[in-house]
Amino acid sequence: MASDQTFDPVQMWKSWYDLVEKTWGKTMDDFVKTNEYSSMIGEYQKWFFYSQDQYKKMIDQVLHENNLPNKEEIARVAQLVIQLEEKVEKLDERVDDEILAKLDELKNLLDKPKTAAQKK
Repeated sequence: MASDQTFDPVQMWKSWYDLVEKTWGKTMDDFVKTNEYSSMIGEYQKWFFYSQDQYKKMIDQVLHENNLPNKEEIARVAQLVIQLEEKVEKLDERVDDEILAKLDELKNLLDKPKTAAQKK
């Protein structure tokens, strides 16, 4: 008699995945809880931060040799630009206030002869 079941690759893959996940999941969970894993991760972190520091130094050296700014120099220039913008803004406000004050004085001076002529 022939079987009524057809070959289902997805079901086969899912069964295989569940079996492997159960086996390796437990194994990995147990390994992550060991001191060996902790020391291995600690050594990896030390190596990573050392490499990162060396890479930064190398990039800074390349930028310096090619007369290009590094991140800190760009940030410093950006801060100076912001400070300059603030000073210009304050100066602009001050000039506007002074100009308006002078215009009011001129208006008052021009209005005085009219009011004196009207009183006569």
